[in-house]
Amino acid sequence: MGSIIRIKKRGFIEMKNWKKKFLLLIAINIVFATSGCGLSSVSTTNVEQPTQTPSYTNESKDTPVPEQETASPQQKTVNFSTFEVNKKYFNDAEGFAELNLKLPKLDGNYAGIDEINRYFAEKEEFFYEELPLDLLKEFNEKVEGQKDNWFRSADYSLEVVFGNIISMKAYLDGGAGGVSWAGIEGDTFDLDTGKKLALKDIFKVNEDEYMNFIYDFVSEKIMNDINNNKEAHDYLFDDPYSGEGYKSIRNFNPDDFYLSKDSLVVFYPKYALSIGAAGPIVFEIPYEKISDMLAIDIKSNVSKYDDKNVSDTKNNIIVDIQ
Repeated sequence: MGSIIRIKKRGFIEMKNWKKKFLLLIAINIVFATSGCGLSSVSTTNVEQPTQTPSYTNESKDTPVPEQETASPQQKTVNFSTFEVNKKYFNDAEGFAELNLKLPKLDGNYAGIDEINRYFAEKEEFFYEELPLDLLKEFNEKVEGQKDNWFRSADYSLEVVFGNIISMKAYLDGGAGGVSWAGIEGDTFDLDTGKKLALKDIFKVNEDEYMNFIYDFVSEKIMNDINNNKEAHDYLFDDPYSGEGYKSIRNFNPDDFYLSKDSLVVFYPKYALSIGAAGPIVFEIPYEKISDMLAIDIKSNVSKYDDKNVSDTKNNIIVDIQ
C-alpha cells in the first residue's frame, strides 16, 4: 500500500516539472517575439528590405521628366536643295534645243512639303512648253542648244523663311536664235499647307489698298530715275503718272513677287516698262513701309541664307541649304 502511494507521488512530481518546463519555453518565445528576434520577423525583413519601395518613389519625383516626354512643340525643319533637269530635243538635221533646270526640292517635317515638291516637279512640263521646238523643227538646221541660243534655263535659290512661309526666286534665261528670253520668277509658299501664296495672302488690307501702294511706290521710283537720267533712261515713257507710263505700271501681274530678308520684291518682265536690254525691272519695297498692312510676321525672320545651316530658336526652326 505504501509503495503504490510513492509511485503516484513521483508521477505527480514529474508532471509538475514538465509543466514548469513547458511554461518556461512559452515565456522564452514570448520574450523573443516582442523583442523583434523571432524567426518569422527575421524572414519578413529579409524579403522586403531589398525593394526599398518608399525611397524609390521619392527619388522618382525629384528626377526631371526626359525631354521627349514633355509637351513642348516639335522642332520644325526644312532642308532646301535643287535637282537638275538637263535634256536635249532634236530636229531632223540633228540640231537640238536644251532644257537646263535647277528646281527646288524640300525635305523636312512641315506638312506642306510634299505638295510644294509636286509643284516644282511639274515645273519641268511648264518650261518644256516654253522651248521653241516648233521653230527648231521649221528652222531645221544643226544648232547646238545653249551655244547657239536655243535653250531654256531656270536656276532657283532660297530667299527667306518667315515662320511657316518660305520664298524662293529663279533667274530665267533662254533664246531661240537671236530672241532672248531672260526673266525672273518668284514662288512663295505656306510650309504648313503647301499652298502657293499670292499677294492677297501677304497683305491683310484689301486689294485696292495694297495695289495702289505698289503702283505709287513704283511710279515714284521710276520718276526719280527719269529725273536723274533725263537723256539716257531706259524706260519706254517719260511720265509714269500719265499715258503709256500710267497704263504700263498698272499692267502688273500680282504673281510677280517674292520675299527677301528686308523687302517685298515686285518685278515687271522684260519689255514691260523698258527696253529689252534692261531686262526685267525689279522694285524692292522695304517692310518698314508696309508693316502695318502685312498679314505675315516679318519679325520671325530667319534671315537670308548665306550660311549652309541657319536656326531660328524663337520659332523652333532649322533651315539647311545643300
